[in-house]
Amino acid sequence: MEAAELAAVGRRLAERSGARPPAVWDLRIGEDDLGGDPAGDPAGLRHVQHLALMRAYQARYMLLPSAAPEGSVVARLQRHYDAGEMARLERVRHGLEAELVAPLAAAARAEAARRDWRAYAQALLGEVRSQPQNAFVAYLRASPNREAQYRNFLVQSSPDLLAEASASALGVVGEFGAPQSALFRILIDEFGYGAHGKKHSVLFRAVMRGFGLSDEYNACWPLFDTAALELHNLIHHLFQNPANFFLQVGFLLYAETAYQRSTQDHFRYLREFHPEVDARYFGEHAHIDLHHTAMVVDEVADPLVAAYGAEVGGEIVAGAELTRMAFETAGAHMLATARALDGAVAAGEASPVAPDLARLGAGVTPGGAGALDPDEPLQVGGFGTVNAGAFSAFPQGCYGRRLVP
Repeated sequence: MEAAELAAVGRRLAERSGARPPAVWDLRIGEDDLGGDPAGDPAGLRHVQHLALMRAYQARYMLLPSAAPEGSVVARLQRHYDAGEMARLERVRHGLEAELVAPLAAAARAEAARRDWRAYAQALLGEVRSQPQNAFVAYLRASPNREAQYRNFLVQSSPDLLAEASASALGVVGEFGAPQSALFRILIDEFGYGAHGKKHSVLFRAVMRGFGLSDEYNACWPLFDTAALELHNLIHHLFQNPANFFLQVGFLLYAETAYQRSTQDHFRYLREFHPEVDARYFGEHAHIDLHHTAMVVDEVADPLVAAYGAEVGGEIVAGAELTRMAFETAGAHMLATARALDGAVAAGEASPVAPDLARLGAGVTPGGAGALDPDEPLQVGGFGTVNAGAFSAFPQGCYGRRLVP
């Protein structure tokens, strides 16, 4: 999808959002960010493409603002979920998926072909559990800007975690035997077994508030970098396409196993360096995901392979490897960004301050920052401001915002 078509989509989404939309119903994608020369900055075009794809996925969620909006809430709800407009967005979604996400899944399938899923699963468990401390968390322990760095981590994680398990819930609907019931049990764990205060997205909100961030779903969308959107959209591509069902099982196999270690590292980090923050979100995951891995292996994957054959095992392995790739890419990006941010602060070219959502203007990629005054401050994620000259050397996949007076 090229810039002109994407800008037209963006104008339509902005009109549908209306003036001063509640965050959960804000469909804008920043099409004004394409006002320059997209051919000269393809990273900017890719960022807005991913924002549009995220909007298409979010359209499948039932969303209500935390406080009643101005005017009729019923009329606003009907406008947000207008059937004709949602159908238009679905058509956009399929084109963007084919361009941005589907090739990754095809590559994972080719890599996983003819591998034995059970041997793979057994090796995966030992491999993940024996890994060293999460590299980003280990880096934070020595970072002089660890609070701002962690604030940015929370912002970049929030596209998925503020509505945690909503994507995977779409993969449970239907009728496909006993594995459906096992998946549903995993799902209701994520939703706190009906106790709202234990719902995982509610626990994640508490972590965000502990770092002074807005916990309203979607409020931080202008701060998302491209790498975060790529991970978010990959997960949704899996779960919003029923043809990917066996890949979904592979995602759960890898994710539930990996979370056992990574969430434990985050929990210990928060307890040590930010003891005033409610860290139950990570503590709960470190405990419960041990059981979730066993459920995925014994109650979902094993029965499915037994019933439908070895090709299903190949799909499960492909889904797990696709997830591994996505997680490792996102983790490497977060670590590289953290190093760049600390370097910019040390050079006097960045300030680790909390973001002001009311001052966020046009988006800028590192490639596009070279055209700006090198001393112009840009808001970079949840971290703080970085001078444009320094931001031009940041990793690809980062995204900044110009500040309005």
